[in-house]
Amino acid sequence: MLLLKNAKIITVDDENITYGDILIDKGKIKRIGPNICEINAKKIDLKNMIVIPGLIDISTSIGLIESGVKVEVGSSNEKNQDSISGFKVLDGINFKDEYFEEALKSGVTTVVVSSGNLNALGAQSCVIKTGGENLEQRIISSFVDIKATLGDEPKKSFSRMGVVNTIRESLVKAKEYMEKKTNDQIEFEDYNAIYESLIPVIKGEIPLKITANRIQDILKAIELKNEFGISIIINGCAEGYMAIDELYQNEIPVILESLLGDNSSIENINRRDDIGNLLCEKGIKTSLSTHHPDINIELLLLSACLMAKNGMEYEDILKSITINPSHTLSLERRIGSIKVEKDADLVVLDGDPFKSMTNIIMTIIDGVIVYEK
Repeated sequence: MLLLKNAKIITVDDENITYGDILIDKGKIKRIGPNICEINAKKIDLKNMIVIPGLIDISTSIGLIESGVKVEVGSSNEKNQDSISGFKVLDGINFKDEYFEEALKSGVTTVVVSSGNLNALGAQSCVIKTGGENLEQRIISSFVDIKATLGDEPKKSFSRMGVVNTIRESLVKAKEYMEKKTNDQIEFEDYNAIYESLIPVIKGEIPLKITANRIQDILKAIELKNEFGISIIINGCAEGYMAIDELYQNEIPVILESLLGDNSSIENINRRDDIGNLLCEKGIKTSLSTHHPDINIELLLLSACLMAKNGMEYEDILKSITINPSHTLSLERRIGSIKVEKDADLVVLDGDPFKSMTNIIMTIIDGVIVYEK
């Protein structure tokens, strides 16, 4: 057992700030409140330091593109295929990549690892903790979404039309495959890993995470959602301010890129720095990601600070790297806020999370101190 004493606790979920203690047992938060006594617990006096939930980076390639390896030669893409949704990202992750340690030092306790943007239909993303002795226990979900990419980046299809056609054709064939499977019409030789992987998407059980930055790609992603009745997440969304009403009406969650990233590419040339504020004001569930290694994962909090500078409300910024990602991935019962019976993933800071001079003093995952300054 671990007992954190005398902390300023920002729970995030109910937007409450509590002054008091947190009791942790068997990896879970057991009690939150003032003057908790537990004789058998290891006690740490935090002396009014701030405790927030462990941070979540919802769209990375950490461990796929390892430290010291160029993006173009990393293991996040299959350059000879349009569709790789039968592939599991989990099979390619180096859990010993040094950037996991950097993530811990920066308060990032959970990451979604996805394939890159060169495939129109990417691989099966997974959710893992950034630290922990047991690799199996670090895995929260081995299959949380399927990555897709619209626009100029997919390399085998040479036009926007071709990229959309690849995704649409795969979804159509997966739907036909599912219907045949339901009617016991699929023989052993008919097995198709791509179509099998898309069945949970067709059923609405798993979202399609679509990288789309230009307005035409964002609207096309929404069209695909409605055409097939699937759940989607818009990833990137640089020109999302042009489609705010459509995003809101269709209840589509969004993942924004860090403002530290270059906006000179054709995909990001019309990006607005206040897009986070615009989306949140409309009530669109907004998450923030470094898209590591595009921006190094240790800069997630700094990326959040830039959102604050450009008008995003304090509560919205903190939610964008904690509870919003967990809701977007349907993992809010385990992670994303400080609440009894949730995973004890916590970050201790010596000041305001969004002040540049604030230090991360301690990172806790599943009740274990995995980093201490």
